[in-house]
Amino acid sequence: MSKITESIKILEKEGYKVTAPKEISREDWLDIPELGISVEIDVHDKDKSWDELSLKDREDELLDIEQCIFLSNNNKYSKILKMDGSSTKDDFFIKQPFELNRKNGYVAWFYVISGGANLGCWVDSDGSYSTLGVRFCRKKIFKKTK
Repeated sequence: MSKITESIKILEKEGYKVTAPKEISREDWLDIPELGISVEIDVHDKDKSWDELSLKDREDELLDIEQCIFLSNNNKYSKILKMDGSSTKDDFFIKQPFELNRKNGYVAWFYVISGGANLGCWVDSDGSYSTLGVRFCRKKIFKKTK
């Protein structure tokens, strides 16, 4: 059984109604050849906590600190992903970079305010914020062009 199927069953058992997600098209993902990944363009599932989204089981699908720094500093990608300060409503969870914080039950996120981009690593896993959502990434093998 896939992690998604397991998560849906847990949510349904807790009384949540889970609707089938739409098929993800190629236009919903941005290829980042320099990092060997594809990233979801839009942040989704806003105002839900890490726990509500069962992200503990999917943390490997989240961006890490180095990837966030690369993407937010790269004009080619930061504008498309709204990591350039153009939106203060597209914050998203990332992998927790600190083992001590993970042991304390804290989760991490990337956020943008009018003055710049930030990484936070101390939010409780059961907290939700209206701007905080999810942006998944996946490893991708890119073919070399001649």
